[in-house]
Amino acid sequence: MRNTEERVLAVKQRAKEIERQRRIRQDRIVMGAHAAASLLLIIGLSLAMPGIMAGMPESEYAYLGAAAGIFEQNGGFGYVLIGLLAFLLGVSVTILGYRLRLRKQLKHKGSENDDG
Repeated sequence: MRNTEERVLAVKQRAKEIERQRRIRQDRIVMGAHAAASLLLIIGLSLAMPGIMAGMPESEYAYLGAAAGIFEQNGGFGYVLIGLLAFLLGVSVTILGYRLRLRKQLKHKGSENDDG
């Protein structure tokens, strides 16, 4: 039979394990949602490109070196769109890197707590 201290310790360990599993489940949901949103953005842009290209005269995009010129027809809007997409990509990569570093630190702390 366990004494009271051993029971309390077992309950605390189980609570930590449940919290760890909840955190892992949340991380998987967030990463899955992020991957799905990225995939939807790529698919949406790839479906929109034929419409953009069809609206342009052939002479404007015949030169492959000027492929980015498809955004020029709307003035500055295309450049703002590219800047916004680049910013969002940078934010996404930064958040992903931060979450990976945080996960590594949590694993490291968890292994230290288990040893000591």
